[in-house]
Order: sequence, then structure tokens, then C-alpha cells
Amino acid sequence: MKTRTPGAGQALVEFALVLPVVVLLAFALFDAGRAVIFYSELTNASRAGARVAMVNQSNDATCNPSDALTFRCAASRQTTGMGIAPSAIPPLTITGTECALIGNCAATVTVSYSYVPVTPVISQLIGSINLVASSTMPIERSYASP
Repeated sequence: MKTRTPGAGQALVEFALVLPVVVLLAFALFDAGRAVIFYSELTNASRAGARVAMVNQSNDATCNPSDALTFRCAASRQTTGMGIAPSAIPPLTITGTECALIGNCAATVTVSYSYVPVTPVISQLIGSINLVASSTMPIERSYASP
């Protein structure tokens, strides 16, 4: 017959105490990685919108393939990696500065997104995070909306 040594279950108890902390850190790291990817997508979207706004300052929100590309459409098309269709601008908020003076003003496109972590525990702990990316480029050609 084998006798138990004192402290035989100590490793199991320590594992049970440390495991939830390790799992929570893994989920937090996963959600932080997703937030960085979303911020990168927003940065690319604002840059693409500013490139179009340099020559086309039309503030039209319709994204038809046959129409001229507007800065809203250019920015929203860059967010497909986030799971947002190009035609569905909400939940994105895209603003642009309209200006007709060449060389004296700039087009600024700001894209914001309310990021909600996918892990329920992390989303309850920190809630939603407002991610904002902005790009500014000088106006090269003025565009008057028809």
C-alpha cells in the first residue's frame, strides 16, 4: 500500500489558480491583436479616402460602381477586411474637409470605428474602444459636385 506524501495535490491547486489568469491574458492578447489589425485597416481607409479627396471633394455617400469614386466610397472599400461591406458605410463615420482652393487647403479624411472585443469577458471588462485614423493631403484639383 502506497502512502500519500504531504503536498501531493499542491501542483493541481496551483494550476487551478493560475489557469484562469493565463486564459484571460491569452484572450486579451487575441483581442489586442484584432484591435491593431482594425486600426491598420482604418489607417489604410483614411489614406485611400484622402488620396481620392485630393482630386474629388464630392461628399456623396452613394457607392455605385458606375459613379465617380468619392472619398467616402474609397475609404469604405478599404474596410472589407473588417467585415464591413463597401456599400454599408455605417458603422463607420467618415468625414472630409471640402475645399475648392488649390494649394491653400488640404483634404482631411477621418475614419472612426467603435471596436468591440470578441471575447465576452474582455468586452465586459473594457467595453468598446473608439479607433480613429486620420489622413491629410493637399488639394490638387478642385471638384464641384454636379
